[in-house]
Amino acid sequence: MTRMDAGLTLIEVLIALTITAVLLTVGLPAFTGTLDRTRVATTMHRVSADLAMARSTAIMRRAQVVVCPRTRDDRCRSDSDWSQGWMVFTDDDGNRQPDEPGHVLRVTHPPAGGQLSLRATRRFLRYQRDGRSAHSNQTVRVCAGGEFAGMVVVNNLGRVRSDRPRDGTPCPH
Repeated sequence: MTRMDAGLTLIEVLIALTITAVLLTVGLPAFTGTLDRTRVATTMHRVSADLAMARSTAIMRRAQVVVCPRTRDDRCRSDSDWSQGWMVFTDDDGNRQPDEPGHVLRVTHPPAGGQLSLRATRRFLRYQRDGRSAHSNQTVRVCAGGEFAGMVVVNNLGRVRSDRPRDGTPCPH
C-alpha cells in the first residue's frame, strides 16, 4: 500500500459533506411534514383511547366517569382547551371534579413537540352508568399550525369516532 492510498483527501471529504447537505436540505422538509402528521394521528388516537376507556369504565363500574381538560394540579379547567392535557376520573357526587386521588383513572399530558391545539365543543364529557354520553355530542378538534388537522367525535350513545378534513381547511374557533 502506498502513501496515496492511505486515507481521504480534503476534496473527497468536501464532496461527501456537500452531498450530505443537499440530501438533508431536500429530505428534511418532507420528514417534518411526516412528523407533524404522526403527531396529529397520535394525539387523536390518545384522545379516542381515553374516551373509549372512560366509557367502558363507566359501564363496568356502573359509575359516572368524566373526561375533562386538566390543570397542572389535576383539576378540571373552566374552559374547553384540551391543549394542556386531560384526565379521566370517576365522579360519584356529580361535582365534575376529582374528589380523591383514587378517583383519577388516567392523566394524559399534552402532546409532545409541535404546536398542536385541542379545543372541545364543551368543557367536559360525562359518561353515564350505561355508557351513554350525557347531554349532546362532544367534539375535540385538533389543529396544527393554524390548520384544522382532525377531530374526535363522541355521539349521544357514547361511541367514539375520528375524522380528518381536507388539507388546507382553516382551524375553527
